[in-house]
Amino acid sequence: MPAAALLLAALSVLTAVPGDSSRAVVPDRADAPDRAAAPPLAAEVLDRARRVAESWPGSEAERIWRTGYYPDLAGETWLPKDFTPDGGAFAAFLGGRIDLAADFPPFSGTGTVSFPDGTSMTLPLTDPRAAYEDRVRYRDGCTREPCDTRLTVTAVRPGTHRQRTSRGTVTVPVWEFVFAGVDHPYAVAAVESQAPSVDYGVEDEDLPAGVTDVVLASEDEQGLEGMIEPENCADARPGEAYGTSEALVLVGRTTGRPRTCPGPYSYQYARFPFSGPLGERVVLNLAGRPVLFPELLPEG
Repeated sequence: MPAAALLLAALSVLTAVPGDSSRAVVPDRADAPDRAAAPPLAAEVLDRARRVAESWPGSEAERIWRTGYYPDLAGETWLPKDFTPDGGAFAAFLGGRIDLAADFPPFSGTGTVSFPDGTSMTLPLTDPRAAYEDRVRYRDGCTREPCDTRLTVTAVRPGTHRQRTSRGTVTVPVWEFVFAGVDHPYAVAAVESQAPSVDYGVEDEDLPAGVTDVVLASEDEQGLEGMIEPENCADARPGEAYGTSEALVLVGRTTGRPRTCPGPYSYQYARFPFSGPLGERVVLNLAGRPVLFPELLPEG
């Protein structure tokens, strides 16, 4: 799994509703606490946003976004529905305290991704052993209470799951890990994204003070709302957007004034005004990574 996927998988594990890691849950919303006007964006930031927008049309990333398998990175794993944030099983899962008491199924061949337009795509299956090793690679002893619980994998089996992608909600093959004493399995996508490897975001240290990159975005009746995680936990201001006919690049803004972070994952929401309808434009962050995916459709 690429580094960006690992980071977003960890993000979804820590912040998502158990059983659905396709959508991050953010505890704090920043409603522009500083009403003073933000200074104009530096020329270097506008130039970066322009270059990101202009490089999208005709790129390999755009081709895959339109015609291939480009999943939302936060939705490549699915937690058991009966995990609870304060439960021992969840703590053991996060700490990598997982024992293996099952064989791995064969993984040669291909798996089928089925798209909502009726088309499908076959991709090579991944090794389920790699998914297990990813979970136990960083066994921490215990950094999250309670510490007296271990998980045991009693079965590893193929299955399917619904997943959010650039082309809507698809059915994707998964590897399911069954834990003793846990009613629902942990699932990992069994085929790899075709998306090109792109940095998760631009580091704050590489941007002017008061500018931060966007993690995720959502659309509602009022427009776009983006999730940011400024490294110095400065309060969010309304963001800005650089738009072309093909792409919208979001630029996160903060007051630039450091404050004490309330937790290890201190996310904030900010509004991003832009002119004209979004339409078919892709929404990117300053690293050139798409941050807005179609909503996951309900069952049925």
